Amino acid sequence: MYIRDVAASAGLTPQAIRFYEQLGLIEKPQRTSGGYRVYSTETVERIRFIKDAQRLGFSLDEIREVLRLKYSGQSPCECVRRMLSRKLKELRDKIRQMDQMQREISACLRASRKRVRLPHAARLICPIVQGDRPLASMQEDAE
Repeated sequence: MYIRDVAASAGLTPQAIRFYEQLGLIEKPQRTSGGYRVYSTETVERIRFIKDAQRLGFSLDEIREVLRLKYSGQSPCECVRRMLSRKLKELRDKIRQMDQMQREISACLRASRKRVRLPHAARLICPIVQGDRPLASMQEDAE
């Protein structure tokens, strides 16, 4: 397959495929007498694996490690399992942080709707974000 065909079937640009080649994620293809790249079905499968792994949050370095294991004759599955477990933990942590942020934003918005439009203390930049906490409590937060 030519690069444009591989790119179209994988939903990538030819530049992305050349980039994978530069990074060593796929092997350098054979070339026609006219200099066109010709990719094997194995390379197309490797590109599909790269796309699938990226969809699961794998970095290109992580993908490179999985491919290294596979093509050195080892099974990469245990390595992939560990990576996925770590990614799941990180994702759950981010979700917890985002849930907390969502609650805080909702509370700020609710509080801002209850406020009467009066001038606020000059020491505050915006009471919606800072609330009406006394200066002492803000200093405690900083510590």
